[in-house]
Amino acid sequence: MTARRLSWSLWSLAVLLLAAEAAFAVLNRDTDVGGSFGTLFDTLFRLVILVLATIAALVAARRPRNSIGWIMMGTALPMAFSGVAHGYAVYALFTEPGSLPGADFMAWLSSWVFLPSLFILPPLLFLLFPTGRFLGPRWRAVGWLIAFGTIAILPAWTLVPGPLEAPFADVVNPVGVEGPRGALDAVGGLGWFALAAGILASAASMVVRLRRSHGEERRQLNWVASAAALFAAVCLVTAATLDQETGDVGQIAVLLAYSAIPVSAGYAILRHRLYDIDLVVNRALVYGTLTAALAGIYLGLVLLLGVALSPLTERNDLAIALSTLAVAALFRPARSRVQALVDRRFYRHKYDAARTLERFGARLRAETDLVALRGELTGVVRETMQPAQASLWLREPRR
Repeated sequence: MTARRLSWSLWSLAVLLLAAEAAFAVLNRDTDVGGSFGTLFDTLFRLVILVLATIAALVAARRPRNSIGWIMMGTALPMAFSGVAHGYAVYALFTEPGSLPGADFMAWLSSWVFLPSLFILPPLLFLLFPTGRFLGPRWRAVGWLIAFGTIAILPAWTLVPGPLEAPFADVVNPVGVEGPRGALDAVGGLGWFALAAGILASAASMVVRLRRSHGEERRQLNWVASAAALFAAVCLVTAATLDQETGDVGQIAVLLAYSAIPVSAGYAILRHRLYDIDLVVNRALVYGTLTAALAGIYLGLVLLLGVALSPLTERNDLAIALSTLAVAALFRPARSRVQALVDRRFYRHKYDAARTLERFGARLRAETDLVALRGELTGVVRETMQPAQASLWLREPRR
């Protein structure tokens, strides 16, 4: 219960941070400071964070001892905070200069706080997915190598003196350290080397795990491995073809390919019931879709009935009452249709089993041959339950 509360509390914190970042985006909408990735990229970035935080909360709540969920949450929160820090700094430095304290510090935070998350999540997923454990004690050293590399490159991001990058080029690093620039570069270079080696080793871990796996686990790993290959290919193509005209397209492509890694893990959870949370996700999909659809129908009916009944009455109470009754009447049939749609798309085995049972029930009413009925019943059991062996014993009637 404590882990469940903690996971959903952290999810709520991520949502609040995204809401705060969106509020700053609205306040700064008329402020052109340059250095922005664009509205489309920012919107996709927020969506990626929300999806990542939701998957993390689901996994952490149901399997608190599995580190996958907590790693994802630890990745989503810094990303969400970086957006708030950026919006805060833009508002305090450009939109309303001097209106908020600590603008330089928030600009400094926004320049680097999201970077460790970008580099840590993929290799740790490769190392730990799907069990949340290393393949063996020797592979644990790869995790320490990734941690060392990330920590080693942080000083090169955070302590270098001088102006920050755009759009905060006029802000001097508030924690910059004068003097040991060569030492910072050397430590940063060592960190990049360690991080690159850790990423390659984690990819090797995924290959080894794939070779050892079979059945359901192999299918789950295939999703993450495919997403990792897609991300690597997109990064290589973008780096080779990046120019000023295609820069925005390349950035969006890299973001979408990066987001495919945690999304593929979530899809494996949803489609293959990896962490036994498919019921939770099923209900979320059904009632989320149902709520959105009924809300749209309700608003549409209120508007249409309000216009249609305006010659009879100036108040819209009657339109609201009729719309409420219509939505209440639509709830059960709409829920059945949405449930069938979700089952058909994400829970195909359950959907096919239900259709098979319906067809068998229809044939059962008209079947009189006991031998044919026995064959039909055995076939239905094999198709729906998929047992290792199925047989039917019938007791001879007494004469």
